[in-house]
Amino acid sequence: MATGVEDLSSTKKRVTIEIPANIIEKEYDNALTNIRQKARIPGFRQGKAPVSLIEKKFGPDIRSDILDKLVPDYYSKTMKESNLVPVDLPKIEESLEIRRGEPLVIALTVEVRPQVSNLVYTGLKVDDIPVEVTDAEIEETITGLQEGRAMYEVVDREVKGEDLLVLDYLKLDPSGEKVITSAKDQVMNLGTHHVPRGISEALLGKKKGATVEIILPEVEGGEIKDEEEKGDRLKITIKEVKEKKLPLVDDELAKDFGHDSLEALREKVKEGLLRNKRDDAETKQKAQLLEQLVAGHDFDVPETLLERELETLVLNESHRNAPADPAKAEAGAMAPAADHDRLAAELRPKAVHNVKSSLLLEMIAEKENITVAEDEIKKRIALLARHFQTTPDAVINLFMTRDGSLENLSRSLREEKVLGAVLAKAEIGKGA
Repeated sequence: MATGVEDLSSTKKRVTIEIPANIIEKEYDNALTNIRQKARIPGFRQGKAPVSLIEKKFGPDIRSDILDKLVPDYYSKTMKESNLVPVDLPKIEESLEIRRGEPLVIALTVEVRPQVSNLVYTGLKVDDIPVEVTDAEIEETITGLQEGRAMYEVVDREVKGEDLLVLDYLKLDPSGEKVITSAKDQVMNLGTHHVPRGISEALLGKKKGATVEIILPEVEGGEIKDEEEKGDRLKITIKEVKEKKLPLVDDELAKDFGHDSLEALREKVKEGLLRNKRDDAETKQKAQLLEQLVAGHDFDVPETLLERELETLVLNESHRNAPADPAKAEAGAMAPAADHDRLAAELRPKAVHNVKSSLLLEMIAEKENITVAEDEIKKRIALLARHFQTTPDAVINLFMTRDGSLENLSRSLREEKVLGAVLAKAEIGKGA
């Protein structure tokens, strides 16, 4: 096999591969023999049809099969022998055609991962981030657990700010005569931040059986969110008032959470808070290390990877800034090219940084032989499923729909492991 590699840039190569004529001839003869033995040709016994007839009938398919077999195989060998790592599919410059007795010459261009001759990732300096848990933080968490076990009891008194109410309501037109919508036995917790100020203020101080009427703009705190509803009215009737009752912070509360005593619960809470703080500190340290890696290695990034990352960033930013109104959001989907170009220019440095980060972590992973096992992917899927309160299959479907595979999840896990390895080899000190 003869090969040649021409540098078009540090990330783009022109590769010439020559597959010898004898290799092609051998493949061709083997294919003819196999087809001749199996083919049923009218007028001939199986396996006895003339080779010339087999070649005339099946020649195009044989040549196509040889290309499908040999080209990827020789391309892969060439990339490995030339120490090149493709980042995109190659572009073959001319159509390929098998000719018996002649070598097959393949000329192609391919974008490759840049080579970093002096990859430095050990002994990097990173800040020590001490972590501690205060008694106040422990008590705050215990209070949250207490709030989660709160019960609501019916009371006969005026409505207060932390009450839970059962309501009926009517939505009326501005005249107050036509009912637009209605609902019964609706639950409203005044202790949350989700109750519009106009409603909560109207209900405070009222008792069971009271009815209040509110003009809708008042519900929005004076800001009219929907001009079509301006002047519409809400008529709310209080059917029940319930007061929040908190359990005592004692051993019984601890037992609700699977611990024998309040002190055991406090110790478990402290462990959890420490673990979270250590995780946060480690995340910050890894971010420091990643910045050092990118700053310490100067190389060009493949244009294909850069454009792909840039398009993702622009799309995400466009969605983040999309109007809440569906009609306006749809109009925004047809944003002018100038807006796209402006965002692309602003986000290009970030895209370059992201691509460099991924490439460096990939190189370190290869040097350290860091891989991700199937069990690790399954554990992460299970963790995501618990976090989002869904099933592992739903998480898998999300990745498959969004990315087409679990490759991005696997890459993310590998990058986490690589940064963990880099952190383990770092020098940690105060004010590093």
